Amino acid sequence: MAAHSTIAKMQGVDDGVIEALRSGVPIANAKLEALRQFASEVTTRRGWPEAATRDAFRAAGYSDAQALEVVLGVGMKTLSNYANHMMGTTLDTPFEPAAWSDPR
Repeated sequence: MAAHSTIAKMQGVDDGVIEALRSGVPIANAKLEALRQFASEVTTRRGWPEAATRDAFRAAGYSDAQALEVVLGVGMKTLSNYANHMMGTTLDTPFEPAAWSDPR
């Protein structure tokens, strides 16, 4: 989360979007919120998002190809995160100011 937050900020992502993602609250931008909900359900429901979430994702203007891009991203981050957890990877110094812990 720290690396993603720092890089997002460097790329000009709105602070409100970054903070919403870090705190697990809805994003004010409806299209980005549909993406967040879809990606979250793909992850938590292990590839079985609810039909209403899929419909909202498409209604927000996303395509089936973009749904597959979300699946690809989830898969890549799962591999990366599992490897980092198992190897005890430490947070790189440049990302320490954005250190994060799950608020749940």
